[in-house]
Amino acid sequence: MTIPDASKTARGVALLRAAHRIIDDQPPLLDDSIIGRLLGADTEQRIRDQEEQLQTPVMRGLRSHVLLRGRFAEDALAHAVTVGIRQYIVLGAGLDTFAYRQPAWASRVAIVEVDQPATQKAKRAALAAAEISVPSNVRYADIDFERETLAAGLERCGVAMDAPSFFSWLGVTVYLTRDAIEAVSRTVASFPSGSTMVLTFTQPRGEGDRARAELAEGAEAVGEPWLSYFTPDEIEALLRDAGFSSVAFLERKDAMLRYYAGRPDGLVAPRHVSIVSATV
Repeated sequence: MTIPDASKTARGVALLRAAHRIIDDQPPLLDDSIIGRLLGADTEQRIRDQEEQLQTPVMRGLRSHVLLRGRFAEDALAHAVTVGIRQYIVLGAGLDTFAYRQPAWASRVAIVEVDQPATQKAKRAALAAAEISVPSNVRYADIDFERETLAAGLERCGVAMDAPSFFSWLGVTVYLTRDAIEAVSRTVASFPSGSTMVLTFTQPRGEGDRARAELAEGAEAVGEPWLSYFTPDEIEALLRDAGFSSVAFLERKDAMLRYYAGRPDGLVAPRHVSIVSATV
């Protein structure tokens, strides 16, 4: 199945989440039980047909990054809910499936998926085709950033701008200009104290960093070039300038201890720090 109007990189990331349940060992790092259904009945066969390619070092590394960022964000959301946050905003939701496999504790959280109108229309059609129901606590904010700002779009879509909120912004910043990243960060930082955002960023490529060069070349080949790179110091400065009071990175050693210890399939945390949590 091809979901029209979904970016090719978004479909690729979704396929990696589906592949994890099929070709990697238990326990799953991120157990996405919905994505296979969303991608279509032939998903498992397509993954089996590509298994050799999916087990190359580059694809294993990318898969690990995709799984880790999703798991870390969902764990951080679970903690935020324990301290009273009741609004979860997924920026650039794409084919994210948390809302459709949400645990019981999330039922008291308003989940808002933010994306371009065409992308959301295609996703909702795919959900309907797969007979995946939309929970009552889920809403969609269809925002065309060529026509309105994130703040205006959220307000138009009924998002509570005065409520402490949790944001995830995964796998997006590398495709945006610095100005766009700063604008979104300022909007999120305008939410009340205690609001938190987990986001990913891409560090500049070093000499001989062939793996990331291959990924960047692949994204450019499908019309989705990488535009923005940051060192940890640079992304921290941007976030603090936007108005966040604390910024914390998921360090590789911590990820290895927390998520990868004892894995029989040999998946390991990515070498480069790329996941950061920022709190207002």
